[in-house]
Amino acid sequence: MRLHDQLLMLPLFQGMSRNDIENVVAHTRLGFSKHGKNKVVINEGKKCVNLCFLMQGEMEAVTNAYDGSYSIGETFGAPAMIQPECLFGLKQIYTKTFIATTECRMVYIGKNEVTKLMAEFDIFRINMLNILCTKVQRLSHMQWQKPPQDIRRKIFAFVEKRCQTAVGHKTMKIKMEVLAEQIGESRINVSSCLAALENEGLLKHSRATMDIPALERLNE
Repeated sequence: MRLHDQLLMLPLFQGMSRNDIENVVAHTRLGFSKHGKNKVVINEGKKCVNLCFLMQGEMEAVTNAYDGSYSIGETFGAPAMIQPECLFGLKQIYTKTFIATTECRMVYIGKNEVTKLMAEFDIFRINMLNILCTKVQRLSHMQWQKPPQDIRRKIFAFVEKRCQTAVGHKTMKIKMEVLAEQIGESRINVSSCLAALENEGLLKHSRATMDIPALERLNE
């Protein structure tokens, strides 16, 4: 697939004409990189100076708790934009580590080039604002949701609030005692719930690691 067509699949470029996309590709400084399986593409804490796009392959975004007591990873595929909210604002650094789970190809647009595109193309600017505002509104909405009562939904909510999306494959490295403390349940109740979920085929649990093939199924 040509770069033009791949860009049109990204929300940031949707609505732009083919001529506009061709102008973007022809007159914007673009960076390209290729990464092998299991290679770190972006480290948490790295300064964000580019708008990054995954154009081919799959990656895992890993987020660590501030105290290092647990981490959550979520898998996503191309085409995708990598943490656009980190390009501006108070702290312009990545908050996740991105690891290639297959061979990946990336495209980069520098911050100065992004500001030029926002000034030149109304649709590009509106799309960027919509993406950033949607993230803010999602986080704001979560704060006012009624807390879940049963333990299964507590586990779902715990993972959901720490992920970019509430669907798809997630992995969590966390001790059972830490998870129990985080969701306000006893270790025994957490252990029983995880065993039940594993019997239903909704996750696999072993040695402080949970593998969840489809997070949305925990909320059914």
